Amino acid sequence: MTDRLVELLFLVTGVLLPPVLVGLVLMTAATLWMLGGLAREALDRRRSQAAWKTLLADLKSGCGDVDAFSRLPLFGYPARFQTWSCAGDRPDAGARKCLDDLEIDMARRLSWLSFGTRVGPMLGLVGTLLPLGPALRGLASDDLASLAENLEIAFTSTVFGLLIGGLAYGAGVLRRNWYDQDISDLEFVFSAVRPEGESQSLDVPLQEAADA
Repeated sequence: MTDRLVELLFLVTGVLLPPVLVGLVLMTAATLWMLGGLAREALDRRRSQAAWKTLLADLKSGCGDVDAFSRLPLFGYPARFQTWSCAGDRPDAGARKCLDDLEIDMARRLSWLSFGTRVGPMLGLVGTLLPLGPALRGLASDDLASLAENLEIAFTSTVFGLLIGGLAYGAGVLRRNWYDQDISDLEFVFSAVRPEGESQSLDVPLQEAADA
């Protein structure tokens, strides 16, 4: 009876291995795509960084021209808020909704990176353990070709799983810092362009939203 159960479990592991490997391939492709988007976002931020910091410094000192915000060459979330603010007069509720939507979108993008951080190493571990059974059987039967093939799958799965998790974690830390600063800056600009006394601050930290 025990032998039959072991054989059944062995067959199940053989069925699970191909989907796990396909998942690793897809997540690797998604990670490479994410790195391309991260590089493009970093380049866009670098292009507008000087003008953006100058505007914030002028607004902090009280001598800045708020209308200059509409003329800045911005990218990313500041550009989206710029488009909204330049579309005409907006009520306070609509402005708050715009900032809330931006923060929700930031948290959504961070949640995908958090998913990669957790699931990538998990798939790598599963892809490591599943071939060990066939590898041990190949060793017992002196089938060195089967042993080498399964060990190659196991080690490759480990490497790619850890690579996915590490890259997703690094990108998540970088983007979280970017987005926290974006929200802080946009709230400041928003309070500067609104009538005095109507400002409120967002109270949903991106760190909690991303780690949920």
